[in-house]
Amino acid sequence: MNRRRRRLRLQAAAATILLGLGGTAGCGSVRSGDTGAQASAPEAVISQADASAAVSRYDDANNRVNGALDSTGLPGIETEPLLTADAAWMRISKELNQTVAPISDQGVTIHATAGSAYPHWFLAVSSRAQGGMPFPGPTYRVFVQAGPGAPYLAAYSLTASGPVPKVAVDAAGTATAVASPDGLLTSPDSLAAEILAHYQQNLAGKDKFSYSAPLDDNLSNGFAAGTKALSGRGTTLSRVLTRTLPETYALRTEDGGVLVFTSDVVTDTLTPVQADGTVSLGPKSSDAAQLGKPGGATASRFTISRLQMFLTYVPTAASGSKVQVIGYNEVPIAVS
Repeated sequence: MNRRRRRLRLQAAAATILLGLGGTAGCGSVRSGDTGAQASAPEAVISQADASAAVSRYDDANNRVNGALDSTGLPGIETEPLLTADAAWMRISKELNQTVAPISDQGVTIHATAGSAYPHWFLAVSSRAQGGMPFPGPTYRVFVQAGPGAPYLAAYSLTASGPVPKVAVDAAGTATAVASPDGLLTSPDSLAAEILAHYQQNLAGKDKFSYSAPLDDNLSNGFAAGTKALSGRGTTLSRVLTRTLPETYALRTEDGGVLVFTSDVVTDTLTPVQADGTVSLGPKSSDAAQLGKPGGATASRFTISRLQMFLTYVPTAASGSKVQVIGYNEVPIAVS
């Protein structure tokens, strides 16, 4: 369903972000002939036609699930981490009595990976619209097949903000999945901690990240604004990285870097400045709705777990370029 795709606006920290990845990414394999002749091109895990059909089936089913706000239909079309994110958004939508307009795709481009090891996966890039309103940029979606005969399920869906490096493909149009961080400026497994440090420690211009709207305008500035606003209401916000999720997928780009999909869970703790004080969740906020109290809630303390998903470009260490967060979204998945 993807609420982040429906709302298409980013916020951070206490002001919940509203908008509509462990497992190892599979590597492309190169097969050689019995005589040791020149290696042939790797075979894609799925044909262009079959991948396009899988995307269409997902879109149709996703719109049906969204229209009915039927969370029991999500496991049949999605896998982690998108499954958890969309289940959370569906709960929030129900609590806030919101409906979801149908989403449509145009100009779908498929980047299928290669290799015999599971999971098999491919990337679908498309222009999307909801209720006649186009998304602000192309949407990048990862579809994953867990084993032989299993359906392809959507695992990530992120809308890009700004230019995206081109995926490298061979003569047959097959992309290369990347499992090793060798030669990259940073390891995809380190991104969660490095992103958190970037905005918590005000490291803009001082670390491995170049400026990007998702990271600096939305996440960094949103977190700072949310923290300041809460402080003005006598509330202290602390955020820690709880865990980095294992579902990570990376594709080689034409310049040797990677486009990587990662996810993590951060935990926010809201406590009163005064020992005998209270903290609140605003009426109609996603946090309050996730708690099951859409009218708002007050307590001596709140703990909020947020699932974050990122589309990030990681260049090679030798390139002289910096890491760039291209797409980002976040949803509260548990509030207590």
